[in-house]
Order: sequence, then structure tokens, then C-alpha cells
Amino acid sequence: MSRAPPTLLLVEDDRDLRDALVEILLAEGHTVAAAENGDEALAWLEAHPCPALVLVDMWTPHKDSWRLLDALHREPRFADLPVMAISSGEERHPAIREVLSKPFDREALLAGVRRFVHPLH
Repeated sequence: MSRAPPTLLLVEDDRDLRDALVEILLAEGHTVAAAENGDEALAWLEAHPCPALVLVDMWTPHKDSWRLLDALHREPRFADLPVMAISSGEERHPAIREVLSKPFDREALLAGVRRFVHPLH
């Protein structure tokens, strides 16, 4: 019996970048849920099992990525959920395990994801 691929939750407000990242991650063997902002990500998290990793763009409108991080940090059920921030700055928050610095390439993205999640193929 085969297992389902690990699910990643991607939070990115730029549609073109979000679509490109989803395509890369799907090709790597992951299941990807994509949210446009932190509020959408929180709604997704309430309705689904915990993902294997959250990748969050830190510069979404209304700074709602910070609200997402605060919620992840407060909720005991998300205590072990790894979060990789995507940012052009030096972001610091207790929920963040790693920062993927912009600009980045495909290999940097996949290397970061592999530190937390192993694809099935």
C-alpha cells in the first residue's frame, strides 16, 4: 500500500510565483495546498490535517503572515510543525525554523524543503 505524498502548505500572495512554486514542489513529489495570505492559510489549517511543512512569504499584504506565525506559535497542535519563511530580510519569529532568502533558485528551495520533508519518489 503506498502512502500519500507529504502535504506542504504554501502561503504566497504573488499568483505567478505561487503557481511556479507549486509546480516545482509537485514535480518533486509533494502534495501542495496554496493560500494567497495568512488568513487563508489559517482557514486551511482549521479544515485539514496538519501539513508536513509551511512555506510562508513574509511580505503578504496587511502583514497577515505575522498573524499566521503568531497563531502557529500559540497553538499546541502546531508545536512540531516546521515553518520556512520566504523573505528578503532577516525574519525572526519563534515559529520560523528556517529562512529561505530571496532571491532564491529552485535548488535552494528544494534543499530547504528536504531538510524537513522527504518526498516519496
